[in-house]
Amino acid sequence: MERARKFSGSSLALGLGTASASVWRRASQRWAWPLRSLRPGGDAREPRKIILHKGSTGLGFNIVGGEDGEGIFVSFILAGGPADLSGELRRGDRILSYSRFESKIHDLREQMMNSSMSSGSGSLRTSEKRSLYVRALFDYDRTRDSCLPSQGLSFSYGDILHVINASDDEWWQARLVTPHGESEQIGVIPSKKRVEKKERARLKTVKFHARTGMIESNRSIKTKRKKSFRLSRKFPFYKSKENMAQENSIQEQGVTSNTSDSESSSKGQEDAILSYEPVTRQEIHYARPVIILGPMKDRVNDDLISEFPHKFGSCVPHTTRPRRDNEVDGQDYHFVVSREQMEKDIQDNKFIEAGQFNDNLYGTSIQSVRAVAERGKHCILDVSGNAIKRLQQAQLYPIAIFIKPKSIEALMEMNRRQTYEQANKIYDKAMKLEQEFGEYFTAIVQGDSLEEIYNKIKQIIEDQSGHYIWVPSPEKL
Repeated sequence: MERARKFSGSSLALGLGTASASVWRRASQRWAWPLRSLRPGGDAREPRKIILHKGSTGLGFNIVGGEDGEGIFVSFILAGGPADLSGELRRGDRILSYSRFESKIHDLREQMMNSSMSSGSGSLRTSEKRSLYVRALFDYDRTRDSCLPSQGLSFSYGDILHVINASDDEWWQARLVTPHGESEQIGVIPSKKRVEKKERARLKTVKFHARTGMIESNRSIKTKRKKSFRLSRKFPFYKSKENMAQENSIQEQGVTSNTSDSESSSKGQEDAILSYEPVTRQEIHYARPVIILGPMKDRVNDDLISEFPHKFGSCVPHTTRPRRDNEVDGQDYHFVVSREQMEKDIQDNKFIEAGQFNDNLYGTSIQSVRAVAERGKHCILDVSGNAIKRLQQAQLYPIAIFIKPKSIEALMEMNRRQTYEQANKIYDKAMKLEQEFGEYFTAIVQGDSLEEIYNKIKQIIEDQSGHYIWVPSPEKL
């Protein structure tokens, strides 16, 4: 809290009487700037120039900040003063320069203080405070952050935050957005820049072991994968027969499968640091597909369909395999006339995932998923993390939940038949999955028992089943 006292103590009263200055002193102790709603069309972030003519009350506004490299912000505007009458300056605006004086923050404060004692006019260059909505891509516990300048706000992965002021480079002000509306509590959170800076510093001193235990197994299947390389290059989300067999053996132990493109995508994402994702609210008229990833996902999928058959369902897959006598087209499978036709449909991005088994193609089409969703049922999908991105591109935003094991020992406790080697392999697979697709998860779930995990997943799906959802926004942070 020492930093908060220093921050509030750096306020400067420009041409204001004692009463006005005391009002600011009381307000500045909270380090909270007044709120203003996000206007349609986004927020004005381009710097602008304002010319103010001093009157009997000076320029008619107060500032706060400027110590330890902090930015300088407008904290109070005197009603009827030059700043108020100009209509250009707003509380929360950041002052970038004053009368062409653009030097260090300390010098800028001193220049403004000296100028407030003189007469004439002053020229300000300001940037308007930013307001936006973001989805948190990490957990944050304010009680463990000793650098907070004021009251902090804790949040979890997947939480939606209304950032009401993102002007500062190090700290933002925000409040949580719940399914029932916005919380009244406002707190300080680390900025995207601060999160990434701290994480990069941490990564420099920590060796990454996510692939431990998988190197030898990867070498053993390298020769087999060469057989399907040409096919995988043409359709990156194909699974070869050998890969499917290997993945199925792991699935029996309770770990989710990955497709071939997940490995290549990880190479470009290893250095990515997840902080916040800009989002916007969108109305939908379908039941969102559900993708459960991680250990025990098969058990969870089965339990959801078994307990809520009226809410959850599965879609009919496509295949080039010939129809058997007891099979019904459109019910057991959609039987595709030719391999060439299915390959063309895959090239045309009509499938979220496809694979090859016994020289036959199998796949889950976007249209099959959409048919279930438009009937008002959540389509349970047994797919890889890559399918999340493809569904988003098709405007079918899934509820993607990752079951994150607490430890190898926790996995063994939940399944006492597992050996340490099996649990270790499952744990490593899960960590690799989180690394590759973490930014696409709706929520991350942990628990000490399958029952606890299952109950948490049911609650998340219920919370995410409204007509309004938060989807990725093209806005840059």
